[in-house]
Amino acid sequence: MTDPQASNEADRLAADLLPTRMDELAMEGRTDPSALDQLWAMAFALPRWYFVGTGQFPNVQPLAVVIDKKPYAMAFTAKGRADEYARKHGVLAIGDKPSILSFKVESAVRRIVPLQRVGVFGILFDDARGGWCIPLQRLPDMLVHFQPGGPGSGGHDRRNANDADSAPTD
Repeated sequence: MTDPQASNEADRLAADLLPTRMDELAMEGRTDPSALDQLWAMAFALPRWYFVGTGQFPNVQPLAVVIDKKPYAMAFTAKGRADEYARKHGVLAIGDKPSILSFKVESAVRRIVPLQRVGVFGILFDDARGGWCIPLQRLPDMLVHFQPGGPGSGGHDRRNANDADSAPTD
């Protein structure tokens, strides 16, 4: 007998892998920098950012990897994307399950920016789907710029975003 809850979770994770407008904007941004404002506005309007966790509880930290000789915290716009990355790269906490960290955007920025002290240079989103990044030092100003009602929000408002994830809030 299959567990309907597990099936629903698998369906939700699979749905997170479908192409999105953000994926399109990430690709467009490679040749048209004007697409990046809309991309970042959408990223900061998300209800949560997701990270693959590494380390042992209670000291689980977001995964950082070295790309072009610089360490980046690996971030994802959806839980299924973080889960897919962790499984593909063998970052599994217990048995065959990855540890996925989920934070509201403001909390994610507060938690990620201090990683500069241990040498993390930037944050890289959705690596397998176009990947787009920014140095950590720019995140606090970007948070202010793209906050709801801020100059860069472009009408994207996280208060109206649909957050299907029922992870605890911080």
